[in-house]
Amino acid sequence: MKIKENSLRVNNLRSPVIDSNPFFSWELDGSPAGHQKIYCVTVTRENGSVVWTSGAVESEKRSYIHMEEKTEPLSRYLCHVEITDENGNRSSACSSFRTGKMGGEWQAKWITGYFLRKRDDALAAPYLRKDFTLSGTVKDAMLYICGLGYFVCTINGKRVNEEYLSTPYTDYSKHIFYRAFDVKDKLAKKNAIGVVLGNGFYNCFTDDPWQSRFAPWRDVPKMICELHIEYENGEKEIISSDPSWQSSRGSITFNGIRHGEEYDANLEMPGWDTYGYTCGEGWKNARMVRPAGGELLLMEMEPITLRMRRPAVRMKNYDGKTLFDIGQNQAGICLLTLRGKKGDRITIKYCDLLDKDGKLTQWPLSCFIKNYTFQTEVYTKKSDEPEVWHSEFTYHGFQYAEIAGGDENRQLSDVVALSLSNNLRDRGEFTTSDETINKVQKMCIESTRSCTMNTIASDAVREKTSWIGDAGFSSEQLLINFASEQFMNRWLLDLRDAQTPAGAVPCVVPSTGWGFNSLNGPDWASTIVDSAAFLYRATGDLSYLRENYDMLRRHCSHITQMAIDGIANYGLGDWCAPFEGEAISVNMGSFKCPVAVTDTGYYHTAVRTLARWAKLLGKADDEKKYTALADSIKKAFRSKLYDESTHTVKGNCQTATGVMIYHGLCEKEEYAPLIARLKEQISEQNGHLDFGVLGNKAVFNALGMCGEVRTALELIKNPTFPSYKHWIDMGANTLWECWNGLGSRNHHMFSDVSAFFYKYIGGISADDDMPAYEHIILRPAVGCGIEKVHCSVETPYGKAISDFENDGKTLRLSLTVPSGSHATLFLPMYLDDAFAGAAHTPFVEKLTASGNAVRFTPCDMPEIKADLPSGKYTFTAKI
Repeated sequence: MKIKENSLRVNNLRSPVIDSNPFFSWELDGSPAGHQKIYCVTVTRENGSVVWTSGAVESEKRSYIHMEEKTEPLSRYLCHVEITDENGNRSSACSSFRTGKMGGEWQAKWITGYFLRKRDDALAAPYLRKDFTLSGTVKDAMLYICGLGYFVCTINGKRVNEEYLSTPYTDYSKHIFYRAFDVKDKLAKKNAIGVVLGNGFYNCFTDDPWQSRFAPWRDVPKMICELHIEYENGEKEIISSDPSWQSSRGSITFNGIRHGEEYDANLEMPGWDTYGYTCGEGWKNARMVRPAGGELLLMEMEPITLRMRRPAVRMKNYDGKTLFDIGQNQAGICLLTLRGKKGDRITIKYCDLLDKDGKLTQWPLSCFIKNYTFQTEVYTKKSDEPEVWHSEFTYHGFQYAEIAGGDENRQLSDVVALSLSNNLRDRGEFTTSDETINKVQKMCIESTRSCTMNTIASDAVREKTSWIGDAGFSSEQLLINFASEQFMNRWLLDLRDAQTPAGAVPCVVPSTGWGFNSLNGPDWASTIVDSAAFLYRATGDLSYLRENYDMLRRHCSHITQMAIDGIANYGLGDWCAPFEGEAISVNMGSFKCPVAVTDTGYYHTAVRTLARWAKLLGKADDEKKYTALADSIKKAFRSKLYDESTHTVKGNCQTATGVMIYHGLCEKEEYAPLIARLKEQISEQNGHLDFGVLGNKAVFNALGMCGEVRTALELIKNPTFPSYKHWIDMGANTLWECWNGLGSRNHHMFSDVSAFFYKYIGGISADDDMPAYEHIILRPAVGCGIEKVHCSVETPYGKAISDFENDGKTLRLSLTVPSGSHATLFLPMYLDDAFAGAAHTPFVEKLTASGNAVRFTPCDMPEIKADLPSGKYTFTAKI
């Protein structure tokens, strides 16, 4: 076996700049039946001196190998890993990482444009510049910069990065993320730095229900930066932001994250960010301003980048306007070719809705935005020739762009969508022979991509902020479909920042102060539990539990304070259950499941999870305390909300029954009658679902846990309202907010169905007791009615694969258990007779490299199971 090329990562990133202590991960090439026996990680300085070594460690572990020595700020390190396989063969890999300021003092000052005095006047973007001359040959040059709300930075007229919306949205009074860039190759003898600042969420002036314009951190856009230069002769120099910088207005005359951007090309200043530019009367010294208040941390996650270009696929004209259809709902901006005469004002509106006449409409998605425009750009032309442009400090959720103004002789090639999202690597693959299921999976992926914009935004159009429940409901699939560990870890920091000492978290995070006193019960705040728990399950790294243990403990304490006799009853409830009518405010009368049922279910899971974390972290007293509390909550639920004689949960609906199973509130022997009751409830709805987002998670998981995948597929594929298939038939290519198609049309909160696909159709799950997929649960739904399924997940040990074909006569099953892992395979009991030989002897062509037999034994459910060491397996059976 050998280490895969370019797979050595530091803090899950390639050659990063970091402030936190490093950990190392790598991937292996070779047969899954092979084994890494020993690893050794060594960290050195550039001169070769050893800073830390793990020594030779006998282990198959190859992720989250933590460095046990502290690093120093503003330093460069080399890392080297060597492995030895079971045959004594060695393989090695090298990488590097740098450290940032690590909390050290900045000699730079926060500055803004001279003309920015009041935050409500900061509609135009400030332009800042500084000339400087180098005194020798440069050995190294690193730029450390933070721009609030967003920034674009150039050196000698060239951008220092290929990113968008570079500064994440946080509670800026608690934490702010700065960035680090290697800019050595961009420097010359004489240089200029240019920075343009956007408002973003830092100076969000929107009049909206979430009180954005009253945010305690809100202020004019500002920035701080230091360019650290090291010369070949050993001398060092720092170019810092301070009031000696020059500032001016420019061509971006308006920008707002929810509103859009206005750009006047006649105000462009050619060469303004190059050395020697003559600053006219519009340029004055920058103004020094107060710091934003939060601790400056280095951003250690994948940035927002261009995911793909999507040219418009069709266009139509009406009322002097042209509607461009991109063919896919998404988040991003457009690269526009704008035609007309000098001075023409061209307006571009974005949305994913059309009215009954096929014209673009922004209602009702714009209903919460009470001032200025909504998802609108305005461009003023500087010439009679076509001009190419895209906005910088906003993004839109859209499938359609409508252009008005200028030359009406527009062309299809004039609009190319730039789809943006955090640059998370794909981790999972799930495809089938069933096109409806494939489309639902693609909808989950597209909506998740659209909403990973430096935070887990609930939607791409209307709000662009993180409703915490939405983030929690999507967290499991996010960690299966994408390499999102760093992204999720940053989200957990936001949650910790938002939590009050008493344990409450607002329903929207970051919060301006809104959302603490309603809409934030145990259901919506479950992201505190799930985000960290699923991170641990995916990685096996206890640091995620240590960092978030106190947050979960206070969360449980807060629910306990709010609960009465073990029953919690103050949450939002089963949001977006099926209803008819307008969706400006979701019809809560449609909720069938009592809030007490869902809240107490989430309360039980939170406390049970806390007890488990306490055990893992060696907190014996806490384990005992919270185990007892979980038992008492379960007892209260069963006493007050469950009728044992009829196996009916209060509310008598699909969500209620699903909650009892999924949240561990039933006894093992009750699975069968409860599932029978759930199937009755589905039948009573003529095969339709009757749940909202809480039921979406509980019901599908309950059906999967109990082997009722066919029933789940019938819910998904029912052709009439409400169902995923009905969405598809109405034209959906992303997940929608409401089953009737109203409200947001790019909303990821129903995306947990994707996790269901992996766990219960493809059949790949991590074991909570042996996380990081060290032990894999394989439960492919070979009899679910889908003829072909391909499912794979890149685990810390390599790619796990579960593929099957079932044409009704022959079953072919192909499995890969990666090196370092082992698996338990579960298959339906009816296959027992199809396996060749007695006493469950193997029916495979060839098993492991050692020829070990696979023996199947019966288990509690109507299943047989077999233990599989790492390797590739092919099973064939006549059925």
